[in-house]
Formats: sequence, structure tokens, C-alpha cells
Amino acid sequence: MKYAVAFCLSVTSALLLNACVSTAKMALPTPAVAVAEHQVQGANPFAWDKPLQFGTWSTGQLSDKGRLDAGVKIGKFGLGGTYHAKSLTTNTGITASCDGWLLHVSKGSLALDPSLGNMPLLSCVFSGQHQGELSLRQDKLNRLSGQLVTAGAVYDITSEHQLEGGLFSSAVPVGFHLKKQQHLLWSVEKVNAGRVLVWQQSPAAEQDLLAAVSFVLLATDLDNLQWDDPVS
Repeated sequence: MKYAVAFCLSVTSALLLNACVSTAKMALPTPAVAVAEHQVQGANPFAWDKPLQFGTWSTGQLSDKGRLDAGVKIGKFGLGGTYHAKSLTTNTGITASCDGWLLHVSKGSLALDPSLGNMPLLSCVFSGQHQGELSLRQDKLNRLSGQLVTAGAVYDITSEHQLEGGLFSSAVPVGFHLKKQQHLLWSVEKVNAGRVLVWQQSPAAEQDLLAAVSFVLLATDLDNLQWDDPVS
């Protein structure tokens, strides 16, 4: 009898855990009300070399050049680095060419990012129909922040690590918020199938560029790029 009870409890726990994962949502600012909400369709889990789509936007040609890791030993210290490069295009004629570096100096089990978070974890150049440059950096609390800079505007990008109703924050971003002049424009959720929430109406050209940025944020496996302890 006790084995049957234990089995039922384990099955119940597994079902509850699965339900929590499948219904989890990124914490959103309140009392903001989205003017549009788009469910992400396509690759799940997210991957750079698989097509993605939401709303009227979709990815076209994708190229993942992978990552290159190298390191040398100098006396008691180790010097190492990682380089990654990727690119994608969208159906609105925008190409995103992205890359980034990770460097570390180590001694034994201790490692240090010599740039102290000043070297971008991810840099992208957007060309074609609309142009801009994106740069994301990681701080000592694993939060990511950066900017998308265009000829006419600057957009601030911050990572969100809290799930709706969650007690603890996630080490890896569960999503991102995009702002212009402190006004929230878009939110990109990376939980489950993913969502893109539009908080304010904006011109079509701006939306096309923000959609391209959203694809970059959705497709990038940040867990594979972020330092576990960037400033040990």
C-alpha cells in the first residue's frame, strides 16, 4: 500500500512540476496593459539555426557559426577565451550580424573576467532595410543590460529574471524589456514557447527593427554564453 501511495505522490509531484513549467510566465510591469500580444511559433527550445515567427514577422536565412574556445597556461595562471558568431535575416529585409567574446583569467578553481563585465557578451549590427547596433553586457549579478542605437533613437534593453508569482529569481534571463526614453515599448518572454508583448504603438519601421532585435534575444542561448560567476 505504501508503495502505491509513494507512486501516486511521485506522479502528482511530476504533474504539478510540469504544470508549473508549462504555465510559467515572465514577471511584467504593472499596471501596464499590452496593446498587442504575440505568441512565438517555431523552434522550441529556441535555437539560432531554426526559424521563428510571431505576429507578421519571421526569420529567413539563419547562420550559426558556433563558438570557438581556446586557452593557454602561463605559470600558475590560465588565460582563456570564447568567440561566437551568428547571423539572421527577417522577412522585412533586416540582417542581424552578431558576435561576442568571453575572456577569463583563472588560478585553480577561481576565475575572473578581466574586463569586469565591460566587454559585450553579445554585439549585433543590423543592416538592410533598417540599421542599428546592439550591445549587451553582464554585471556581477548575472543581469544583462545594453542599448540598441540607431540614427534617430537609443533604446535601453534590460533582462528580466523574475517569473510571475515566483519567489526566486532565475540566473538566466526569462525575458527582456525594451524602452525608449524610459517608456516601455516591447517585452520579449523566453519562457516556454515565448511571447512578445507590445506596450505602445509605434511606426512600422521601428516595429520591424524591434522585431529583429526580439528574434536575436529569443534565439540566443544565453545560458551557454553567460559566466556562472563573472567576477569571482
